[in-house]
Amino acid sequence: MDENILLYEVKPGDTLDNIGEKIGMSGDQLKDFHNTHCERMEKLWFNNLVGVKQIIIPKEYKNPEDLRKAKENEMPPSTVTRDFYADSYLAKEDLEIEYQVDINFRSKEESNITEEIAEVRCFGFTKKGQLPDDKMSAVSLACMESIYPIPFIIPCQGKIAGIFEFEKLKQRFEEKRQDLEAFFTGEIYKSYFDKFLESLGNRDYILKQFFSALLYQLLFPKMEWFHMTREWTENFYLIQNSFSLRCSMRAEYEHKGTEIVETLLRGTVQDAYSLQEILRGISFGEAPEELAECDIEIRYITDKKTKRMLEAEATVIFKNEDALYRKQTLKLTQHEKIS
Repeated sequence: MDENILLYEVKPGDTLDNIGEKIGMSGDQLKDFHNTHCERMEKLWFNNLVGVKQIIIPKEYKNPEDLRKAKENEMPPSTVTRDFYADSYLAKEDLEIEYQVDINFRSKEESNITEEIAEVRCFGFTKKGQLPDDKMSAVSLACMESIYPIPFIIPCQGKIAGIFEFEKLKQRFEEKRQDLEAFFTGEIYKSYFDKFLESLGNRDYILKQFFSALLYQLLFPKMEWFHMTREWTENFYLIQNSFSLRCSMRAEYEHKGTEIVETLLRGTVQDAYSLQEILRGISFGEAPEELAECDIEIRYITDKKTKRMLEAEATVIFKNEDALYRKQTLKLTQHEKIS
């Protein structure tokens, strides 16, 4: 007999379905397995096993609890680990804007705090494969490049909690401003630099810029999202610089082959705001005549063995009178960083 199969002694009340459930197979799968390996034994035709004394089952089987534990072990841990992140990802927004996102974790000795410090740098921006061709886009990117990498504080449960040594962002920009002004000359650019410097002194404003960006909500998830077995409520910024919205969330997990797991999160906005309130980031203070229809979908592809995030994708959809009004997409793909 094949060393990978076993003879199972049928007990009173056994059916293909309930035996299959114990070993992680459907009744039909178990029937096909038996019929493929039964040789001189009688083939099975029905779910009911009355009169059947033995059936053939796979040797390496798991009961439901073992299956649950095995699948749980294939998921990322419930707390943040450095192994969850690749060093670099390629980002694509709305199918036309592309850039690179590099992540580096500071040593615990250097930061001297219990939380992780993840330094993030975004660069190499192109639109439809072309570099920015207007000066204002160029100066905006240059200002951001002057303060990168941003050292985000990431607690053990995930999500951004703040910026480490926030005041140093302003210091970095001041040190590089002279070089920027040598390239971007004129009163318009001087005014832009003044406003950028002023904004760096406003902690709440800067934090909201990052907290409300779809990129950072996707890049730094709550790690419990990979282990949810019930519906829950989560707050998301669906529009940058707007206000956060309560979403009713549900999760699905698909263990694909021997290598990856797909985690799919779907949410629907529960707060009573109009579409215009959300887009403008201002509550009008009265019950809207028509509630906004907003949905968010987040998908993660993680490696079963390393637990690393290989891909992440977010889609935010706004509808108006059942018609698509606005759709935003962002996809991250693991990228091998070139030194």
